[in-house]
Amino acid sequence: MEKIKNISGITRFSFIELFGPILIITAASCLIGFSSASLMLTVQFALCYFVMVLALQVFVGNSGVLSFGHGAFAMLGAFVSGLLTAPVRIKNNALSMTDLLQSIADIQVNLYLSLLIAAIVGGVVAGITGVFLMRLNGLAAGIATFALLGVAYNFFFNNTKFGPGSQALPGVPKFQNLFIPLLLALVALVLVYLLNVSSIGRTLRATREDNLAAPALGINIIRVRRIAFALSGALAGLAGAMYSHVAGTVQVQDYYLGFTFLTLSMLVIGGSGSIWGALVGTLLVISVGQVLLMMEQGKAIFGLSIDLPNGARAIFIAATLVVALLWRSSGVTNGKEFAFPNFKKKSN
Repeated sequence: MEKIKNISGITRFSFIELFGPILIITAASCLIGFSSASLMLTVQFALCYFVMVLALQVFVGNSGVLSFGHGAFAMLGAFVSGLLTAPVRIKNNALSMTDLLQSIADIQVNLYLSLLIAAIVGGVVAGITGVFLMRLNGLAAGIATFALLGVAYNFFFNNTKFGPGSQALPGVPKFQNLFIPLLLALVALVLVYLLNVSSIGRTLRATREDNLAAPALGINIIRVRRIAFALSGALAGLAGAMYSHVAGTVQVQDYYLGFTFLTLSMLVIGGSGSIWGALVGTLLVISVGQVLLMMEQGKAIFGLSIDLPNGARAIFIAATLVVALLWRSSGVTNGKEFAFPNFKKKSN
């Protein structure tokens, strides 16, 4: 019976499991973000990463199939939203993008519409590629999705008809406050939780637990994976678009290997089996990374000054990921959703 209690939140809606992460992410964002301009920027980036980790949790966490390709959808979302919102003057002149298609150079839409379009495009492309990729498992799926990331990177890096190529696209309008990215992150959190407790989420986890028994129960594994892959691609596209509007620029390097492995590390360290794990992993990696960055810059922390060489932050996060995989493969949260601590003593 105890085992059933531990997993009950995974199969049915629980207000506590949803309200807890919402309360924590809102409180942490406001308390830290309003402390200073630099911390507000850090929180905005953290919210972008959190949406991306949620996108990974929808598919990777529920299906158990490793995907390196979500960076491609984030890249696509960033380019779509960035090109749609950047001023026409900059697209025509500032970057000297003479090869840019005129239809792209002349169009300009508002920020909110561009975010919606970026999510839709990410979901559509994920749905199309998922027709082929979702037939794969294990190492084959990992290699194929990594190849997808490589194709997207080389396309945008070398093609100047659909973007700045190897250059950076400046002039992308930034979020003017903390509330827009926070609201987007909360909406993404609610959507992912509702998906996880839906029949699609439960069915997808069934395919993860037993890939052979699931078809015997009438579960169409490929169909369920396609749906989850498309939805996670839409969230990844939104995350990439959000990132571009925090950075104020779009460049293909921002969404390649570093972005991919950082967000996967957040998911694995926190716990890929739950939304709570996605939030904890994001908070831990961002917080520790920020402290290590300050140490690399020689800044004092609580009166203590420790000088670290450049690159120590990346080494530490990589080492933490290895440790998590070896000794805590289910992550810090052990794959469980949020729950208030029970201080009641168990009766003998």
